[in-house]
Amino acid sequence: MCYINNLKLEKGSKQNIMLPVVNYDLELPVCVIKGEEGGPVVLISAGVHGAEYIGIETAITISRELKPADIKGTILFLLVANPTAAHSYTRRFVPEDGKNLNRMFPGKKEGTLSEKIAYTMEKELQSQADYYIDLHSGDTSERVMSFVYYAGVAKEEVSKRSRLMAEATGMAVRVKSNATTGSYNYAAIQGVPSILMERGGQGAFQPEELESYRQEVKGVLAHLGVLKEVPLPENQAQKEILTAIYIDSESQGFWYPTKQPGDSFVQGELLGSVKDVWGNELQAVYGEYDGIVLYETVSMGIGEGDSLIAYGK
Repeated sequence: MCYINNLKLEKGSKQNIMLPVVNYDLELPVCVIKGEEGGPVVLISAGVHGAEYIGIETAITISRELKPADIKGTILFLLVANPTAAHSYTRRFVPEDGKNLNRMFPGKKEGTLSEKIAYTMEKELQSQADYYIDLHSGDTSERVMSFVYYAGVAKEEVSKRSRLMAEATGMAVRVKSNATTGSYNYAAIQGVPSILMERGGQGAFQPEELESYRQEVKGVLAHLGVLKEVPLPENQAQKEILTAIYIDSESQGFWYPTKQPGDSFVQGELLGSVKDVWGNELQAVYGEYDGIVLYETVSMGIGEGDSLIAYGK
């Protein structure tokens, strides 16, 4: 039996609910669709990073499209997890406290706003889910190749189910995450098979990107048996990345990448450099092995500690 904000979710219903954040004057928009037939509870969240709009629009589009008659079980759509950031075009952080919501789980009831949102998500949504899909993209200053993370730090069966969810997206690349932070990582550690999907970036998207994201999410829902009469995508070879490297800037300067997301490279190849205003090289990034660029910062100006590039083997 599912409840949102103490509201019982009835079979064959679709409800739009504003979920209060614990101990804070803020509400999160949640759409709940419950089919007539029993089945798993799937949580789909978007906007953990508020300016990653393609994830938000994908969740909105699917939640409007689906009807109770289309599904078995229940889908919980958290349409915007970080609404202030979404409405103010704020990258990465919750504006009220300057923290990264995706690093706050399981959260704190008496913490700052980021911690309270995480606490609310965990107690009200993750705790009721059998499966979890978290929708992301490159942030306002980033661009990603389309790929999917699956939870690798969890019980073996949970990690296996997460990997099968990742395969069901039909995306060309999946990455085994060894992180313990993050909304989906935390959920998996608690026993909920989980994935994080990445597509697009720079605070914008094209209609074809939205359609691809929509189909990829629905592929997972079909795999989980939640959607009725939805054909699964044709099987295709999906590359798996077991090792990924994330490079941050060592200083303030200007970033000059030599590759694009999705580009391959060989060991020792230059992937980009940070220079000062005079053109002096401050930091050079070389591939530690043959690999592929997962995402990179596309803005020229960067600060110390900013993300530059991520690549996988």
